[in-house]
Amino acid sequence: MRNRRKNTRVKVPGTMDATITYTDTMTGARSGTVENVSRNGIFLRAEFSLSKDAYVALRLNTGQLIGKPLCAQGFVARADENGMGIRFTYIEQDILTLLFS
Repeated sequence: MRNRRKNTRVKVPGTMDATITYTDTMTGARSGTVENVSRNGIFLRAEFSLSKDAYVALRLNTGQLIGKPLCAQGFVARADENGMGIRFTYIEQDILTLLFS
């Protein structure tokens, strides 16, 4: 299968957790581990998944990397038994600078 991704995915240095702080479904806040990040999205490894197109707000726990948490927003682009891919609609610039500089 050919890779049709427009942006490079970056493995997160060390371990970075993320907490879903809001979703437009009736699901409460839950956490997972960031597997990889690109300029357009993130794959969140988790024991749960939300339905495709669910809107989410995330808190990326980047304290060990830059000393503060960062926020992102997006929607679930795909979900499987390992977690979910979230396409960003907003992300703080600091995370892109940290990972792609």
